[in-house]
Amino acid sequence: MMASSSITFRVDDSERRELVTRAERDKVSLSDYIRVRLGLHAQGSESDDEVQNDGQNETLREQLVDHERRLRALEDDHARRRAGAS
Repeated sequence: MMASSSITFRVDDSERRELVTRAERDKVSLSDYIRVRLGLHAQGSESDDEVQNDGQNETLREQLVDHERRLRALEDDHARRRAGAS
């Protein structure tokens, strides 16, 4: 069994809602979503007999990176449009 520690950080309500929404959209737990965004491996199930290492973690990570890239592009485009309208 591997020892583990917790890291706690605070976010405001809107940041938490955004994180929860993104995790739900990607069909992962909030904890796994944050772990993958930090470049860590997703934990998945707590039970060893439920964990499957079938490349799913890497696929999830690639999907999250792609989503983040697309989101940044949309946010940049939105910011440019707002700046152009000012």
